[in-house]
Amino acid sequence: MKRGLIVILSFILLLPIYHASEISTLEADGDIGYRQVGLIWSTDSPTEEGTIFEIWISNETIIETANATKHSQVMVGNVSGISQPVMGEWYDDCQYNFGDTEWIPVHRDLDGTAVVPPGTIGVNCTLTGIPSGTEIHLAVLLVNPSNESILSPSISSSSTSSDEEIIVIETSPYIFAIGSIALSIMILLFMLRWMDYREGRTTSRFAHIYIAPAILALSVLTFYPVLYGIWLSFTNADQSHLGDQSFIGIENFITVISTSGFFRVTGFTLLWSVVNVAAHIGFGLLLAMALNSDDLRGRSAYRTALLLPWAIPSYISVLVWRGLYEPAGALNDFLGTDLNLLADPNGARIVVILVNIWLGIPFMMMSISGALQALPKDMYEAAEVDGINKFSRFFYLTLPNLKSALVPLSLLGFIWTFNMFNVIYLMTDGGPNLDFDGPGSTDILITYVYDVAFRDGSYGVAAAWSVVIFLMLVVFSWTYMKKTNATEAVT
Repeated sequence: MKRGLIVILSFILLLPIYHASEISTLEADGDIGYRQVGLIWSTDSPTEEGTIFEIWISNETIIETANATKHSQVMVGNVSGISQPVMGEWYDDCQYNFGDTEWIPVHRDLDGTAVVPPGTIGVNCTLTGIPSGTEIHLAVLLVNPSNESILSPSISSSSTSSDEEIIVIETSPYIFAIGSIALSIMILLFMLRWMDYREGRTTSRFAHIYIAPAILALSVLTFYPVLYGIWLSFTNADQSHLGDQSFIGIENFITVISTSGFFRVTGFTLLWSVVNVAAHIGFGLLLAMALNSDDLRGRSAYRTALLLPWAIPSYISVLVWRGLYEPAGALNDFLGTDLNLLADPNGARIVVILVNIWLGIPFMMMSISGALQALPKDMYEAAEVDGINKFSRFFYLTLPNLKSALVPLSLLGFIWTFNMFNVIYLMTDGGPNLDFDGPGSTDILITYVYDVAFRDGSYGVAAAWSVVIFLMLVVFSWTYMKKTNATEAVT
């Protein structure tokens, strides 16, 4: 009996004793960036899955978390299948190691929380949003899988780095170019005026002076930026060395064609444009016909009400529609559902198209209504006397006579819709499914170019995209005018 008891006690003593991890070292560095503080800590043993590191900051020594604010946290868990973004994209950029000197960027789960694998010993985080020149206190609360919380000693630090100096771009070349354009235009107009007056083609000495302000404004505000943008498309201009770019040929255009999702975003842009323009013209024509009916009373009131979507600033209307489609919006309250259409690629595409159709119908309605009122009344009276029904009058009289208005309206509508930025940007910002190297599910060409230029800072590539868009619209406009005889219809 005693021998058995001794064996059991010996076995228990030989079992490994569970030891919860604790913070063994904690260091801070306030000289890594403007309003940033670096925080490095390590544990006395490899961490287990389920462990949580919480970073707390305060203006006074942290004895307990009640007098502090949680800045961010790092979780220990399974990292397989979790994205691992590059450093510099998060307000709490962190790295980890296994007790050696090799630092590895943390993984990020769906809500952006930093995740490190089990066995992690060291963590190195760059904390942003720290007041510059103000002493702060930092501590790390380690929560073990057993929910045991251990608060590290508090240390103090401050962000000592000054703000980066703004790089002043040399503007002399641009001022010289604009001045040269203005001077050339004035000399050209003066020579044309002198030649016309000398040869007797005009009796006014000041004819060219009258048009000089418009020509000068177009040259400086339109022609020069367009030409400059075309030149940028052949350079390596980006936010790091704008003004010091160099010529690289068609490399940017190769980047455009090889971009992930190029054909997808181009296809959706065409679908977006065609569906919107067809709906604008179709519904606009139906409403214009109804409002021009002699049997309709209160036409002025109807016109005013139907014109409101176009009269209200579009960004206000779009934000209202976005609120209606949110999970907690009026649509779900009315239907008693829990739809999140803006988070679904197909649902988001349908929503943005419907919103833009709603915004564009009033303009087409009023434009077509004006064209209808200009049609001769005696033409319809003669047709009615001859016994021609309403449908035949519409197809054989109204539509042919409206061609001179519908053709340019549809062309302008296509160009406007092709470059309609605010609806996509305010409704979905191009999402969902925003990729790091490609367009989102609802991105059209113009919204993706914005991301390339002002989020990625690739001005040369963005300029190449702009040239591609311009060429697409030129080809479409030329083909459309040839196929529909638009010029002849207008004349």
